[in-house]
Amino acid sequence: MINIRIDKDFKVLFPFVEKEISFVPVKIYNNMLTEKESILNDFKGQSGIYLLHNLVNGKQYVGSAKDLKKRLYSYYFPLKLMDNRYVSNSILKYGHDKFSVVIVEIVTFKNDLKKEILEREQYFIDTLKPQLNLSPTAGSKLGCKLSEETKRKLSQLRMGKKLSEDTKAILSRLFSGELNPFYGKTHNLDSLMRMKLSKIGELNPMFDKEKSPEFIEQMYKDKKGSNNPMFGKTHLPETLSKMRKPIWVYNSSSLKFIKMYNGTVQLKKDMKMGYDTIKKYLNTDQSYKGKYFRSIPINKN
Repeated sequence: MINIRIDKDFKVLFPFVEKEISFVPVKIYNNMLTEKESILNDFKGQSGIYLLHNLVNGKQYVGSAKDLKKRLYSYYFPLKLMDNRYVSNSILKYGHDKFSVVIVEIVTFKNDLKKEILEREQYFIDTLKPQLNLSPTAGSKLGCKLSEETKRKLSQLRMGKKLSEDTKAILSRLFSGELNPFYGKTHNLDSLMRMKLSKIGELNPMFDKEKSPEFIEQMYKDKKGSNNPMFGKTHLPETLSKMRKPIWVYNSSSLKFIKMYNGTVQLKKDMKMGYDTIKKYLNTDQSYKGKYFRSIPINKN
């Protein structure tokens, strides 16, 4: 899952104004990025109609879902956003923070849930005439046909094949820092065990494959001292800057900036803390001795 924030400073020219619409919405989320957790959890398991509103150009998309959480969750995934629809392209262009999400109506069914949801979706499509809906008919798959280039990229993502430099640059931007879905999180013991077991026996990608003599030699080769490929060499300053991850330190009460460390070596000495402790408190809401540790600067705006 991803959260997209675009570097360009798009101005909010068309904020969503409740009094300008002809219906009473169930809930309005003004920012699809900062209110993501509420958007995904407030209507879990409920069926209904939703509206995505572009704050830059005022264009809208009306959709429906049997489970609003599952449907809205999909708008944070790269595979969903690469389907070449107007609404997906718009999110990629402007970013999640330039969209409002409106829960238009909760649908409680009596007989046929799918039919009743589509009927309500059609009503709001007819009423609002959303420009990001490619088809004026609710439930239509018009516009979901993928180009051959898009299919190829999706296939590469699924199969783990090597991506082009341009594609890798795009994905790197989308997954960097706090936009990464795993930002500030760690695997629990159960997840680590499942990951480990998934590589055992026939599940291992190298299972029953013959290894070359060169490969076997590298596996068991002593890489200490002069056998280490970096023995007697030094990294270039550019390489060192990429290897060292900067850490910003703030006062946990006032959020006053204290210092930026270019890596953990000096930080451990100054703060008298171990690497595991730094890792534990980095990018969390927990403070250590009255200090916050962040891998990106805190935006106070």
